[in-house]
Amino acid sequence: MTDEQLLEEYNKEIHKEYAKQGEMTVARLIKSHRDLRNLNIEWNGAFDEARKEGYKHGYEWGIKNVEANTIQYEDLRKMTIQELANLIGTDDD
Repeated sequence: MTDEQLLEEYNKEIHKEYAKQGEMTVARLIKSHRDLRNLNIEWNGAFDEARKEGYKHGYEWGIKNVEANTIQYEDLRKMTIQELANLIGTDDD
């Protein structure tokens, strides 16, 4: 298929989108590709920032959770077997 034929077939495929603007041209196709590429760059930047923020919040939550649920070794040594068993869980769990 020639480039012209490929462009014509692509125009038929997306005709609804470009019906108001006329036939698909190489210039219009290049502009569309540039616009999509710029959106992709923008979205990837936003996703990267969201990933970093999510990791930061998850790490901070993990640290707080560890601090809140840590039993000092000295305290653990003072516990009876029954207290330790109750700490691990009960029959109601």
